[in-house]
Amino acid sequence: MKKVLLVALTSLPLFAHAGLFDAVTDAVSDTTKEMALGAADSYTNEAVQKALGIKEGVSTRASIKEKFGEPASTGKEEQLELWYYDMANLSESSPTLAQTGKALVPELDKKQVVIRFEGETVKSLRVVDKA
Repeated sequence: MKKVLLVALTSLPLFAHAGLFDAVTDAVSDTTKEMALGAADSYTNEAVQKALGIKEGVSTRASIKEKFGEPASTGKEEQLELWYYDMANLSESSPTLAQTGKALVPELDKKQVVIRFEGETVKSLRVVDKA
């Protein structure tokens, strides 16, 4: 009886530590996945921006409109103006983006490019899912 009690008492902390270890492992795995997805998104945004020839702080509203036409829609975020373009439509007008898009964005018809303007110049660009 004493041996069973001794085994039970010494095993209990091990099981508790195993649960803690699993929780820590899961948290680290989730964080790693989020970081990897964030890096992939950043790379995709930069690749699309380069393929379209858009430069932050340099490209203007007028040059974007001249190159790609009217945006599919517009919006506001804080004090920034947002222009939304369908990724598939942009790919038709840009062979470089068509190739880049196929490699990085598997479902072009479900994505859009959001160009954020600060004043008259481009502040940033990002690829997002269509709403």
